[in-house]
Amino acid sequence: MSPAFPALLCLGLCLGHRMKAQADKLPRPSLRAENGSLGPLGRSVTLRCRGSPGAAEYFLEKYQGSRYERIDSKLSQEDEVEFPISSMSLSDTGTYSCHYRTEYYWSERSEPLELVATDRYDAPSLSAQPNSTVAEGQAVTLWCCSGNRYDRSALYKDGEQVTKARAQLLNEGAQANFSIPAVTSAHGGTYRCYSFQRLSPHEWSFPSDPLELRVTETNTGSSGDQNWLFGLSKKHGSILLGVSALLILLFLLLLLLLCCRRCWTKISEFLGPGAAGPEPRGRLTPTLPTGNGSRGAEAKKTPKSSDPAATPMEETLYAAVEDGSRTEAGPEDTAAPPGEDPRQVTYAQLNLGSLRAGAQEPPPSARAEPSLYAALR
Repeated sequence: MSPAFPALLCLGLCLGHRMKAQADKLPRPSLRAENGSLGPLGRSVTLRCRGSPGAAEYFLEKYQGSRYERIDSKLSQEDEVEFPISSMSLSDTGTYSCHYRTEYYWSERSEPLELVATDRYDAPSLSAQPNSTVAEGQAVTLWCCSGNRYDRSALYKDGEQVTKARAQLLNEGAQANFSIPAVTSAHGGTYRCYSFQRLSPHEWSFPSDPLELRVTETNTGSSGDQNWLFGLSKKHGSILLGVSALLILLFLLLLLLLCCRRCWTKISEFLGPGAAGPEPRGRLTPTLPTGNGSRGAEAKKTPKSSDPAATPMEETLYAAVEDGSRTEAGPEDTAAPPGEDPRQVTYAQLNLGSLRAGAQEPPPSARAEPSLYAALR
């Protein structure tokens, strides 16, 4: 074997690996239709393939059967080239892709672009259920209904494809449902739908009339005056909640006070009447008479005198004071009234000598003057 053959084989393998490594580094191109990929037959369309600076040649390919076939190419070192179609026909519809090369390396293919004729069938109708104005988070379903039995539908929003779906065949036409379980602000926009057949994927109907989907916020209004509690505004609802909370607190406080009072009453009954201490007794201060019927007495319990001579006087000088008159009291006057506890009778000691002499105290050597005791009723 000639030694040149293994050398050439090694060189080819090295170049292949180098080209593949370089291809991985080249940016992926993009392909777009300048005036839209959807439109009626006979219109002009310009396909633009964008690569990267340093490109040497661009290639336009169309998917035919089971593989892509090259239909056009352009030498250019620009980062973008054009492939015009002066008048689109049915043969121009289909799926396109492009790629480019540098002096030694090739890029990968762009994302496919579908060129579609949209004037082949009658337009379907598009509606929203339950309504075209929905709040965030709610569900909505778009119905695309066709009068013809077309088994496919496509949904577009603001000129961009959203999705395709199988249509349900009905007795008179077909219907495709596009459901959005939870609407967000990103779903708002203008929608259209198309009908077509599975066997002719690039021949579509006219577009439906536009449907504007409006998405409203859950809490509308920045001032917070929306209805949110029993039909009241947020401001009035807050006031109602505050007053309710205050009334509840007052009720709980009143309930606590009643419980405390009831507990104190039970404790007092358990301890008995002596737990609170003896009741204070009043003290009568002696006063001199100042007018008709005016009199004073010093109320105190005085033990019997130790003077034997004074004992008979003390026993006989008990009188009941009533209406300014004084009478000698016998044994029946000194007794407590019937039905009355004797311990609860208050006696006043009246010194007759003090009454005659005024407020002056008698000398210590003077004979003790008789005293008058009266039961005060």
